[in-house]
Amino acid sequence: MWIGIILLVFICGLFIIMGSYIRGEFYFSRVKDNDMFAIELRALFGLIRYRYVIPIIQFKGFAAGIMIKSETVNKDNIKLRDVRKDHITKEKVIAYFKQLKIMMAHTVDLYAWMKQTLAKVQCTELKWITRVGLGDAPETAITTGAIWGIKSSLLGFAIPFVKLQAKPQVDVIPQYNEKQFSTEFRMAGRIKVWFVIFAGFRLLMRAAKIKGGIRTWIQIAMKLLSRSKTAS
Repeated sequence: MWIGIILLVFICGLFIIMGSYIRGEFYFSRVKDNDMFAIELRALFGLIRYRYVIPIIQFKGFAAGIMIKSETVNKDNIKLRDVRKDHITKEKVIAYFKQLKIMMAHTVDLYAWMKQTLAKVQCTELKWITRVGLGDAPETAITTGAIWGIKSSLLGFAIPFVKLQAKPQVDVIPQYNEKQFSTEFRMAGRIKVWFVIFAGFRLLMRAAKIKGGIRTWIQIAMKLLSRSKTAS
């Protein structure tokens, strides 16, 4: 009897966990020369939480690349757990693209898998507010229209891939009396745990259909892990 009760509780708990959501939030803002980039992930009703913050982004030019400083904080966003610096160069970007091509070559229709997985993501918040001013009213008006066109194109391409469950807050606010450019982008979404596990299983099966596919994925994952550990 007690074994049956324990088993029943375990099964119920498993169903609750599988039916819970993994929630993610992506945030980027730029005000004058100050940048902020943050990613936060939460799972198991907030018991598991990870927040990755990049408070400093310095563009050194196309030849020198980008210098970033990243921080990892605890789930209460109070205690600083880790601080790292990294230098993103053209060579590193090319290397990442090569690894992506290798993964696609060793996985059956990786693009279709990505579309099917993103289709299960529910977008619960989408906010993108930009303020722009060039000090001249006609030039500001023209620039405002151009930014609207860029935003419409980008959102029109990205939104069909996910389930949009919130009304987007998108605006471009002209600042006619001053020179200014600032932007704030926030996107939040969620996906059920059971589908993440199912998507991982399907990805494993797609890689297994090609000779050396699983080994290639493991090797690339180990390389990325070693790079993140050695970044300083």
